[in-house]
Amino acid sequence: MKLVYIASPLRGDYEKNIKNAAEYCQRACEMGVLAFAPHLYFTQFYNDTIPEQREKGLEMGLAMLEKCDELWVMGTHISVGMRGEIAHARELDKPIYIVEHPKEEAYYPVSTDGKQLLSGNSCLDGSTGMDYTGQVLVMKYDVLKPEYRNRPNQLWQAEGGFGCSPSARGRRVYATSLYDGERTSFYRQDFAGIVKPEVLEEVQSQYGLFMQEQEIGIHKETEGVEP
Repeated sequence: MKLVYIASPLRGDYEKNIKNAAEYCQRACEMGVLAFAPHLYFTQFYNDTIPEQREKGLEMGLAMLEKCDELWVMGTHISVGMRGEIAHARELDKPIYIVEHPKEEAYYPVSTDGKQLLSGNSCLDGSTGMDYTGQVLVMKYDVLKPEYRNRPNQLWQAEGGFGCSPSARGRRVYATSLYDGERTSFYRQDFAGIVKPEVLEEVQSQYGLFMQEQEIGIHKETEGVEP
């Protein structure tokens, strides 16, 4: 079973935030993962209002994060402690998912087949500022309906549209699904970036998808960035 680290605010309305963390963990566990929130454990013996004990709790939380498979960031308010957790997850190359509406299960990053969904760490560094034309993009999981959330459905080849350019005013990207060949359009912000070649190969091997590199146009490190 996948172990997920639940990051949410603690300071402020302490009792409400503890209750929220418990609810998030319950929802996540009911959806088939093993959820861990540091608020629900370390606050049992470390007092968050005492600086030395707070630092110890944060340290223990980061150590636990190293053992987790994913980081789920609950909500759009990012506290100081959460910023540290996100930074540490990035250093560890852990998948990071922003659950904008943690009170609604439809926003939770749970795949249809139990395999890890693609995220920003599945993309080339800095690719959100690159031209998308001809590239294979990773669609953000929450753009898809829950019943379609899996790795193959997240891969789309950009064919055109003003949104392919990071500097254009238009945001539409016309793309083709690598899974079923569907052609449609999305907004540039619906994509996390250009997929890493090794991630594309991994998905191909997992699902037996037939992808021709010359047709897909995998991004090479030597290519320039759209000014």
